[in-house]
Amino acid sequence: MTVRFLAVLLLLVASVSACGSGDEKSVTVLASWTGPEADAFQSVLAQFEKDTGIEVDYTGTRDARAVLASELHNGHPPDTAVLANPGDLRSYAASGALRPVGGGAGSDLTTATGPDGARHPYGIVVKAAVKSLIWYNQAAIGPDLRARLAAQTGWDGFAKAAAEIGPKPWCLGFADTSNSGWPGTDWIEDLILHEAGPGPYDAWASGRLPWTSDEVRRAWQTFGSVIAASGTSDILLTGYGQAGTPMATDAQGCRLDHQGSFITAFYSQAGGSGFDFLPFPGGQAVEIGGDILGMFRDTPSARRLVAYLTTARAQQIWIKRRGSGAFSLNRDVPPGAYPDAVSQRIAQALTSAKVVRFDASDSMPTVMAAAFNHAVLEFVADPGRLDKILTALDKVRRTTTFPS
Repeated sequence: MTVRFLAVLLLLVASVSACGSGDEKSVTVLASWTGPEADAFQSVLAQFEKDTGIEVDYTGTRDARAVLASELHNGHPPDTAVLANPGDLRSYAASGALRPVGGGAGSDLTTATGPDGARHPYGIVVKAAVKSLIWYNQAAIGPDLRARLAAQTGWDGFAKAAAEIGPKPWCLGFADTSNSGWPGTDWIEDLILHEAGPGPYDAWASGRLPWTSDEVRRAWQTFGSVIAASGTSDILLTGYGQAGTPMATDAQGCRLDHQGSFITAFYSQAGGSGFDFLPFPGGQAVEIGGDILGMFRDTPSARRLVAYLTTARAQQIWIKRRGSGAFSLNRDVPPGAYPDAVSQRIAQALTSAKVVRFDASDSMPTVMAAAFNHAVLEFVADPGRLDKILTALDKVRRTTTFPS
């Protein structure tokens, strides 16, 4: 019996060793993608399975953040999970829950400090959304004005040219259920990035630059001038996806919409056509949003999936789907691979940008980002409270831990 027990024990040890040495043929993935987004990702995973013989067990749920937290608490995390923002990635890295990954698409943007105090890339940008874009309808704005807008190298000149459009040039809508306010944070982020520069932007996003600083205050004041130019009567009640409908459909109303690449789907749903974009004025800097894949269990199969998802082949499966709004940070993906002329020009702007930064509020701790969203709503309702709003935001900054 002793001999049999030892034989069984040795067999179990050998099995465990084999699993840890590269014989695993499956990998689990958790993400928030459902519906068409999940279908797109499944097509990427199907190609991975075909190429490698590794089976992918994908779970898509809108509650992915809560599910991940629960599975980590129970000690059974997925091999990999798609995180909502860099703030979550840095928190998980600091806690030791994440495993470092190799270099890949956008890995320099996902570097974080682990529990050992060392900095490593802890994630890959599976797909990106390009921000820092100002949309217009070609039928509503003539070529002369478009040329003047495009020629501006700073905000003041751009705003002056935009004022020629009419009394309310900007399409503004900040409503988004429980996340209302974020379209306004995008305005302030772009103003800081393009007017103050990447240095102050990085310091502010990481909690080192006070909200009461001159750079941040000026951005809020400029944002206030945009609101004043377009009126505030319905901004807080208008959904961000519907704000640009007059611009997209050439109806009477606003003519410029500051939104990310994903907004084209809303224009199409409204029956819009002929829309195009201008880059945010003030230098070759681009702000992005991104879906970040992190590795919670360091297995051979998980590493192969991470490496695959950053390849040009995998990335092109995303971007070729018309209406996906997905963009790649892999510079081996040519702009010509995108399905239409507008997407190709956005891709060109992204690949030629000298500075690329993640959305600042997405990089901040959850409590700071939530306070930022709420502050935008307060400011729109009463711009005269700016000093009190910035002081309150800075109090949150001083009492919040920002992962490095």
